Amino acid sequence: MIAMNIISLALTKRNGPRSEGDPAYNLFRRREEPQLYCAVPEHYPVPSFIIGEAWDFGGRLDNATAAPLGFDADAARHGVALTGYYLFLADRWGPAHAAHAHLEGDRA
Repeated sequence: MIAMNIISLALTKRNGPRSEGDPAYNLFRRREEPQLYCAVPEHYPVPSFIIGEAWDFGGRLDNATAAPLGFDADAARHGVALTGYYLFLADRWGPAHAAHAHLEGDRA
């Protein structure tokens, strides 16, 4: 039971909550690695590595939208300041499914 609580906590923890002043982001998702996202502020140019067949548009993130698990607003601000984008890993299924899958894998 303790292991499941630790897993759930680790999977649901989000660092750096979004604030009202944060920009809206366009999210791009890598086709071959769907847990890999690139967040680009709405008014920034899309990085050249995104253009092509390897990435799909994954949606828009603004203050009214819940951030994907793994998105860290503080890290996004720093990444965008340095590179113009923010790469992060997100659990595409959400914390409940991931915890269940992890525990099922432990039994196998």
